[in-house]
Amino acid sequence: MQLLYKVGKNPIIAAVRKPEDLGDALRSPVDNVFFMGGTVLELVQSVRLTKEAGKGAFVHLDLIKGLSSTDRESLEWIAKYAGADGVISPKSHIIKEAKRFGLYGILHLFVIDTVALENGLKLSRQVDPDGIELMPGVIDKVIRTFSELLSDKLIIASGLIQTREEVNTALNAGATSLSVSNKELWNITFDQLN
Repeated sequence: MQLLYKVGKNPIIAAVRKPEDLGDALRSPVDNVFFMGGTVLELVQSVRLTKEAGKGAFVHLDLIKGLSSTDRESLEWIAKYAGADGVISPKSHIIKEAKRFGLYGILHLFVIDTVALENGLKLSRQVDPDGIELMPGVIDKVIRTFSELLSDKLIIASGLIQTREEVNTALNAGATSLSVSNKELWNITFDQLN
């Protein structure tokens, strides 16, 4: 899987919530950026700068002002005009539709109890996303379950990850990578872990 290889080179993904934080992400050794805030106008410029820096650009549809997270026109716009590599969404139809536009689709799941765990596994099998982002990312038991039962999928731990120890715990549980907003963690490389 091309995405698994690309994301797996450096396990830390910069989760950029504000456009003014993009410079720090681009100067860091991360290979990929998840855009988790801003407007559509800011997104075009941010994706362009990210691509020029040789990094992957992924858009969380629910968090960008001016995009609809429910329609295919937003996906078409992201692919053709923004030029991003992929999208992140909790909506299964968006993940399925992303592939039609040549975008990677990362299914965003909140795993807060046993029912959410079982439904998330079922949905992941049905939708066949390129990757699965699990929140909160500090629950190694959930990460381990997904990585064992969906071993061919990219597993991204996300949410509440603040320390190097939490990064190591998530990776040891089977996460392929971690989406983090803590800028200090953006500068950690794979060889600096464990």
